Amino acid sequence: MNGSVQQKSLSREFLTNLTIEKILEVLLLIIAGALAIVIHARLRTPLNIPGHHGIEFMAIILGARLSSQIKWASSISALGIGLFILFPILGFKDPMMGLNYMLPCFALDLAYNYLPLVKYRNILLSLGAGLSYMMIPLSRVIITLTTGYPYSSFIKHGFFTPFVSFLIFGFLGGALGTGFYHIGKKLLNKV
Repeated sequence: MNGSVQQKSLSREFLTNLTIEKILEVLLLIIAGALAIVIHARLRTPLNIPGHHGIEFMAIILGARLSSQIKWASSISALGIGLFILFPILGFKDPMMGLNYMLPCFALDLAYNYLPLVKYRNILLSLGAGLSYMMIPLSRVIITLTTGYPYSSFIKHGFFTPFVSFLIFGFLGGALGTGFYHIGKKLLNKV
């Protein structure tokens, strides 16, 4: 030690910590979020049941969450949702659509990060996906009660039915996402 201050290169340290794999992982998470919202916009199934898009939406989001090593992976997928919801060609008329569909991603990250590693974690994750998807009608109730903005699901079905159907479809999507993840993992391990 001669008493002089050693200079550090922050850019060199940053580049060594940020690997190509992490950049690709972040891009794939953003693409998963974008894919979830584009499928939601383009897949028109007139079932007249609130929340029926939860199957494909939560399957994609939870499948991407399980495939990632990043702690807040679903929140990164929410970024893809937020970016693609801005495109007017998707046909969404709800001004709060981006927030409504980003909330389940944030809630899913909380469920994933704080659920214990137990034997039946996949069932708990599926239930967490259902509860996370239920954030959409919860946010819509808050928006309706504070601003008066009418949501057709509440007008047609009341307040109770959307909560139950969003929970069920989110749970089914979570089960589908965990199933696809584990099947894909087994197939990749055989190769």
